[in-house]
Amino acid sequence: MFRRILNDSFSLVFGNLETVFKVCGAWFVLQFVLLLVLQVILGSPPDDLAVTAGQPVQVSPAQMLAAFLVVIVAIVASASIAVAWHRFGLLGEQPGLIHLRVGAIEGRFILKMFLIGLITIAIFLPLELFVSLFGTMLDILIGVPVVTVVSFLVLSAFIIPHIVQLYLSLPAVAIERPIGLKEAHKLGQGLGWPMIGAGVVLVLPFVLVALGLQYLSQMVAGGGLLALLIAIKLALLNVLLQIILTVLSISVISAAYRIALERQHANFGETPSNPD
Repeated sequence: MFRRILNDSFSLVFGNLETVFKVCGAWFVLQFVLLLVLQVILGSPPDDLAVTAGQPVQVSPAQMLAAFLVVIVAIVASASIAVAWHRFGLLGEQPGLIHLRVGAIEGRFILKMFLIGLITIAIFLPLELFVSLFGTMLDILIGVPVVTVVSFLVLSAFIIPHIVQLYLSLPAVAIERPIGLKEAHKLGQGLGWPMIGAGVVLVLPFVLVALGLQYLSQMVAGGGLLALLIAIKLALLNVLLQIILTVLSISVISAAYRIALERQHANFGETPSNPD
C-alpha cells in the first residue's frame, strides 16, 4: 500500500505539471497580490526588534480585518485547489487555464475540513490534559521528565492514523459522492500509516529545500541589484515548492481513496473502475 500510494502520488504530480500550475497558479497569484495590496495599504508589519524587546504591539482593527481576510482567502483557495486536483486525479477532469472556482462543492469541502479539524481538537485536547496531569505526577515521582513526552507520543502514534483515515471523506466530497466520517474511517482501514509514510517521504525533501532557500534568501538580503535579483529568483523557487508541496499532499489522499475504492469493489466481487 505504501509503495503504491507513493508511486501514484509522485506520478500524478510530476507527470502532469501543466495541470498542477493550472490548478494552483491563479490562486497563488491572487493571494500574493492580496498580501501586496494589504502591505501597501496598511504599511509594514510591527518591528521585530520591538517585539523581541517586549514592547507592546498595537494591532489596529484594520490589521485584524486584513488578517481575517487573508485567512479566509487561504481557506477558500486550499479547498478550490484540493477539489480541482481530486477531480483531475480521480475523474480526469481538466481545470481551466485560470482556475478560481468556488461553488457548492468547495463549500461542502470546507465544512468537511472543519469537521475533521474539530474532531482532531476534541480528541487531542483532553488527551493532552490527561497526559500532562498524570505524566507530570510520574515525572516528579521518578525524577526524570520523560513520561509526559513519551506517553503523548505513544498515544498520538495510535490515534493519528485513525484521524488520517477520516481524510478519505474529502475526495468523496470533491467527486460528488459524499460519505460520512464513520464510513471514511472504515473505507480507509489499514491505510493510515501508508498515507502518513508516503506523505513524509514525498514532502520532506521539498520542505528541506524550502528551508535551504529561506536560509539563502536571508544571506543575500540587503545589498545591491545582484542581491535583489537573487532574492527574486529564490522567492519564485519558493513559490514553486509551495505549489508542489500542496498538490503532493492532496495526491496522497487521492491515491489512498482510489486504493480504498478498489479494495471495496474487490471485497464485493466487483471489477474496480474509475469513480466516475
